[in-house]
Amino acid sequence: MKATLVIPTYRRPERLRALLECLTNQEGDVLQRVVVCDDGSGDETESVARSFEGRLPLVYAWQEDLGFRAGQARNMGIREALGDVVVFVDDDVLVRPDFVAAHVEAHVRLRAEGHTRSVVLGFRHRTHELVGRVPTWEEILAGERDDRIADLKGASVAEQDDPWIYVYSCNFSVSLGGPELVFDDTFHGWGIEDTELGYRLHRAGYVIVDEPKARVLHVEDPAPRDPFRCEERALPPTYDSYVHNAVRFMDKYPEDDALARWVRGDLRWYVLDERGRFVKNGYENDVEVVLENCRAARRGMDAA
Repeated sequence: MKATLVIPTYRRPERLRALLECLTNQEGDVLQRVVVCDDGSGDETESVARSFEGRLPLVYAWQEDLGFRAGQARNMGIREALGDVVVFVDDDVLVRPDFVAAHVEAHVRLRAEGHTRSVVLGFRHRTHELVGRVPTWEEILAGERDDRIADLKGASVAEQDDPWIYVYSCNFSVSLGGPELVFDDTFHGWGIEDTELGYRLHRAGYVIVDEPKARVLHVEDPAPRDPFRCEERALPPTYDSYVHNAVRFMDKYPEDDALARWVRGDLRWYVLDERGRFVKNGYENDVEVVLENCRAARRGMDAA
C-alpha cells in the first residue's frame, strides 16, 4: 500500500517547514505524494513548500483566502491524492520517521481482516516548543495527550457505538477510492467538518479504529485557532463557527435522533452575548434558542 499525505495550511510557513522536514525522513517507501493545501496564505508559504520539491513528491495547491476553509483545502488534497490511503495532518505538528508507515500498516491489517474501507485515527501530544528536528518517541510521549481518544481512557474506538465522534482532522487516514471521501464545503470556519466526514464514512460502512503507533507532536500556537484551547489558556475564544457548524450538522441528518441528542447536549452551554456572539456563560441554557438563532442567521445568509 502507498499513501498520500495532505496538509492544509494557512500562514504558518515555519511550522510547515518543520513538518515537511520531518516528512523527508519517512521510512518504508510508502509515501507516494505530499499535497500542501494553501488556504490563501499570501505569504512565503508557497516558497517554503516548493523548496521541498526536490526532496519530497510534493504538490502545492492553493485556494483564495475566503476565511477559514480547512475542509475545502483538504478536498484539494484529496483530488491530488495517489495510492491507497490518504493521511490528513495539520500544519502545526511534528512526526517521527515511522508515522506514515504506521497509518499504512494499520490499513493493511484491516484489509487482511476483510475491511476494504477503513478510517485510522492517530494520537496527538502537545508541546509549547517548536523543535527544529524530528522528535523522538520519548519527546512525543512526554507531551500532554491532546486528542478526543484520550477521553476513552484506554478503551478502543472500534468498541464505541459512535466511533465517528473521535474523528479529528489533526491526525487520521482514510482508504482512498470511495465517493464518500470528500469534506462538505458548506461548513465554514473552525470545527465539525471533520466530525461530519467521520459520521458519513461510518454510515457508509467504513470501520473506524485507533492506532497507537501513529502519533504526532502538536506544537502549541501562541494564538490557537481552536476555541477550546483558547478557553483552557484563558484567551478569548470564538465559538461562533463551531456552534453554527454543529447546528448545520444536526440539520443535515434530521432523521438521526441520537445525533440530535449529541449536538443538543453540547450546545446547551452556549448563549448569545450582547455583541451577538456565542459564548459560554457557565450555565445550562435553552438549547432551542441557540438552534433558532443559528437557523435564522442561516436563512438570512441564504436570502442574501
